[in-house]
Amino acid sequence: MALDSQKIQIHPSAVQAEIKDISLVDAIREGDQAAFEQLFFEYHPALIRFANSITRSKELSRDTVQDVFLKIWRNRDQWNIHSSLKVYLYQSVRNQALNLLEKQNNRYKLKENLHIDYSPSMNIWEEGFQKKLELPEEDAKRIMTIWMLVEKMPDRRRLVFELHRKDGLSYKEIAKVLDLSVKTVENHIGQAIRYLREQLGQEKNL
Repeated sequence: MALDSQKIQIHPSAVQAEIKDISLVDAIREGDQAAFEQLFFEYHPALIRFANSITRSKELSRDTVQDVFLKIWRNRDQWNIHSSLKVYLYQSVRNQALNLLEKQNNRYKLKENLHIDYSPSMNIWEEGFQKKLELPEEDAKRIMTIWMLVEKMPDRRRLVFELHRKDGLSYKEIAKVLDLSVKTVENHIGQAIRYLREQLGQEKNL
């Protein structure tokens, strides 16, 4: 019962973020270039990383995110979102990335490559994380070990875990972005944490 009550709790910070996003969308719809630039710089790094986890290509990742933002600006006067801004952006990037891969006849390549060479995007996150927090070497090594283990997870479980722990998406947001049920997302996260604890010697603070 405690878990259920926690799920429906509304945090003031979440409400404030939603109000901020609504104001940002309204400003962009009115042609506010400064608001558009704010949106771009706030979400661009995370969206590039997410696109790279799908395309496995730095070039395609850049093209994907650029296309999404260009479409938003060009069609700003008709821009409407029916979910949170974050979910909208991640869904748009996912769909655009898959469209670009399809155009290049890379469906088979996508399936084969989803489990290899995630190091470029992982390194981007690690470097930024260490710079921000100035982690001791021991903690930095532990974090690198964790994400190396995450790379070995099944494709969908890895992506769900990364969206939750790296990008800060809620279970509900991940479910919308990846077109999954919330229960499936919960199962993936639970299995990922169990796997990591097994590999790291039953550590509790994951």
